Amino acid sequence: MWIFYKHLPRGVSSKEIRKATMRGTRSGWSLIPAKKKSTIKRSKIIQIMDLDTELLEYHAIVQVESPKLANTIIENLDGKTVNGLFLKPHRYQRRFPSRDRRSHTQASNQGEERRTSDRRRSKIIMRVVEIV
Repeated sequence: MWIFYKHLPRGVSSKEIRKATMRGTRSGWSLIPAKKKSTIKRSKIIQIMDLDTELLEYHAIVQVESPKLANTIIENLDGKTVNGLFLKPHRYQRRFPSRDRRSHTQASNQGEERRTSDRRRSKIIMRVVEIV
């Protein structure tokens, strides 16, 4: 299960994101230490540059072991500030071109497209800054 953190400050590291994610594995009243670090499989910091506005955005994606753990983390960290980072985590759905619903519906319903254009920004450069 993947968790997505949006609009992080510049210079945030994967170590800080992992630490904040581990804080979300336990409820606020618990004094019991969080589970072992094996609960987090991978983390990535992604930098996106919009070519139209020339603004940089930083986001993070963290992979955890189970969907139940991911839901706990999302509930515990939603709207909270942890280690100076304001976090608004949510589930991340990986999308593959072979499973794109828009391409399948266009073939069967030509001319009946509800959306005339794609909502995604067209002129962006995305690069992975840090992987742990």
